[in-house]
Amino acid sequence: MAFLPHARRWSLPAVLAAWLLLPPRSGASPIATDYAEPWWEVCLDWARQNGKNAELADTRDNLGILDRDQSSRKEYEETLKTHRELARKDPETYLPYVALTLIELGILDSDQNRMEDARKEFEEALKLYRELVQKSPARYLPNLAVTLNNLGMLDGDKSLTEEALKTFRELARKNPETYLPQVATTLNNLGILNSAQNRVNEARKEHEEALRTYRRLTQKDSETYLPYVALTLDNLALLDSARNRIKEARKEYEDALKIYRELADKNPETYPAYVARRSTTWGCLISTKAG
Repeated sequence: MAFLPHARRWSLPAVLAAWLLLPPRSGASPIATDYAEPWWEVCLDWARQNGKNAELADTRDNLGILDRDQSSRKEYEETLKTHRELARKDPETYLPYVALTLIELGILDSDQNRMEDARKEFEEALKLYRELVQKSPARYLPNLAVTLNNLGMLDGDKSLTEEALKTFRELARKNPETYLPQVATTLNNLGILNSAQNRVNEARKEHEEALRTYRRLTQKDSETYLPYVALTLDNLALLDSARNRIKEARKEYEDALKIYRELADKNPETYPAYVARRSTTWGCLISTKAG
């Protein structure tokens, strides 16, 4: 299955949100952690007792996905070590697992502010995926694009993010249902980079295209993509506010806030506090600019 973008805060313009991406992965199911973790622990114990290296590595990797926010780095490191050992004997089978684990470890390290470690992991994964794409482009282009995006956002490297966007566009032409969300995500990320580097006109075009794409996606799945519409409106509003385009910024802010309120009505456990923070932040920002 393909995971949706892994959301996180970024240290570029205030409030703008950037995403690192988790690549497509077979064998990992979106099961609630409360139910799944005990079963992964059972599998892990079984694999240890029976000396099954491949099963042990895969089980550790799945457990790491479930436990990403619970000090799972040790499990990832053990998984990576096992995959490297297996890849020395059978690189064709296990190098892709080395690359995938490097991405997941890089995301974990970036989440926990170990940026130099994350950079090394993304760089090694990128090198591996460039090699793998030469042999099987259809299979590994998505993961190459993911890695380009992640390293580009980590380093603020526009050229890597542009290459990721170009690759996702190519993939989306053949399979829009799977890859249009990644196109929109990468457009937002590129907009954030351009905004941070004062290329405001380029940033606006990218956020506007991301917004059109997310609105198109909401026609089929509003529950999943409406939050991304609101977040992209936030990005545009911040961009316009910074340029003192208060009328445009207010409209974008109001449209975003309306969506957040609708989401809060449907999901009262998640969104009310978010609505309150957005209202306060934007109210202060726009009133200050207007004054």
